[in-house]
Amino acid sequence: MNPYEGQYFKKLPNYGFQPIGIMTCDNSFSAEEIPFPVRVGHSYKTIVKGKFQLLQRLAKKATRYNFESYNFRIYNLKGLTKDLDIIHSADIEFPYTYQAAKTGIPTVVTEWENIPFNFEEQPYSRIKKYNREHVAHFIAITEKAKGALIAEGVKSDRITVIPAGLDCETFKPADKNPKLIEKFRLSKGTTKILFVGRFVPEKGIFDLLNAFSMLLKKGQSIELLIVGSGTTEMTIQINKLITDLKIGFKIKFLGSIKYSDMPQIHNLADIFCLPSAETKTWAEQFGYSLVEAMACGKPAVSTWTGSIPEVVKHRETGILVEPNNPAALESALEELILNEAEREKFGVNGRDWVLQKFEADKVASQIAGIYRKVLV
Repeated sequence: MNPYEGQYFKKLPNYGFQPIGIMTCDNSFSAEEIPFPVRVGHSYKTIVKGKFQLLQRLAKKATRYNFESYNFRIYNLKGLTKDLDIIHSADIEFPYTYQAAKTGIPTVVTEWENIPFNFEEQPYSRIKKYNREHVAHFIAITEKAKGALIAEGVKSDRITVIPAGLDCETFKPADKNPKLIEKFRLSKGTTKILFVGRFVPEKGIFDLLNAFSMLLKKGQSIELLIVGSGTTEMTIQINKLITDLKIGFKIKFLGSIKYSDMPQIHNLADIFCLPSAETKTWAEQFGYSLVEAMACGKPAVSTWTGSIPEVVKHRETGILVEPNNPAALESALEELILNEAEREKFGVNGRDWVLQKFEADKVASQIAGIYRKVLV
């Protein structure tokens, strides 16, 4: 349960449906951050207070059965949902989606996963099989996610592609906030590049730092703003690279930002960059931050990977480059740094594209149409 998806689910009452969130008490976001009523329960992990995690991992090694899957089951989900008409869950592999499908209440599942035959260890393969057979309808966030479902055996007439939505009255172009410029001690007159993401290698942060170093060596008047966090180990690696490249004087770590404050952060930037790369088990499923940036009128620089080409229109709303290629990334960023007119054109196009494709009310309307079908 999160405020990202909450911004379009909260529009459902406009179409005759009242969303009620079901979350566990260890949810990453508090109930106050969810913009509709929420019922808070327990996961099996919170009931036992995480006491058996080590035992679960040892048992997994011994049996090849992932007992940690029980941490994703919601205690008494049937009781929490007994008065509801529809359950809307997420992703075919989750144990709580399996629980939802077993309640007998029509269950709609949003599918983000875009790599077919991922999560095939037990019990996930059994869970996925049951959900393929019993979920009423799938909403694929992207065409790539739809393709993954079809590859695994879900018939196309049970899948509708509806992207995630964005509140475009909240995320919109605005002047740079002078208080934030002062708070983060940002330079005046520099072209600001913004990165938002988890501190993990697949988000491409090392490629971005190397590309940024190349730009500085060419004398570009730039500044890199970084939003996010990660493990201690990753943070150490990032800081080491920054030190080795001697670029720390041009980088500002803004920390973890509340989602409600993100529109102002996006509007501090001139260019948004998310250079994601694929791994064996993960590819960018959507790229919410890309849509947020475009809604704020910012050109996006990203990669030809995962579902990103469905979100960023190459040479219309931004520039896409091959992943794991700092030189290509540097070239794309330099083009936009030097060409303000192109930045503005991509920014205007990006805002129009988001209004056309990802606007929250339009997305809510499409989801309501699916609900009506499953209730027939």
